[in-house]
Amino acid sequence: MTCPFMELNEELRAAARDIVGGRSVMSTTKCLTLMATAGDEPQWNSRQTSRGHKAIPLIDRDFISRAPMISQLIHQFGLDVNMLLEPDPEILMDLEKTTFNVFYVPEAAGSNHIPAQTEFVLPYQIKSVLGFGGMLPTGNLFAIILFTKAKVSPEAAELFKWISAYARISVASLDKRAVFA
Repeated sequence: MTCPFMELNEELRAAARDIVGGRSVMSTTKCLTLMATAGDEPQWNSRQTSRGHKAIPLIDRDFISRAPMISQLIHQFGLDVNMLLEPDPEILMDLEKTTFNVFYVPEAAGSNHIPAQTEFVLPYQIKSVLGFGGMLPTGNLFAIILFTKAKVSPEAAELFKWISAYARISVASLDKRAVFA
């Protein structure tokens, strides 16, 4: 879920600063923040032990374009990067009510959209990547991303639009309060 930099705790702010190599991060910068994780390796089962994914500051269009999976997720969700960086309240009302989209990469191996091919995709035999989510009332984005070991068909991926709508109901409760206070 994206959260403004100023709402992150110090540990997450430090993680965000590390990603941008010490560049300053404005207090209002949206950070794609890992809320939960689960996986094969023990360290993948706690967001505190994540390396490089705790809080990713979305500092500008150029930074996002150099993060292929994030860029593609935003694109496949039908969003404009500027809407994520500086939400327009009038347009946001429409997006928040209607946008429940799916991020889908049918073949993870060899995909330009999925980095870490040699460290993650190939050794862990990731077949497809599927994400679903959308915009929340405050202009924050939420996404639930699955790295699957079974190939996901386009028809199955499309069904996640409906799951996204229901997931948004639960995630919206996190959107209006200080999660990392």
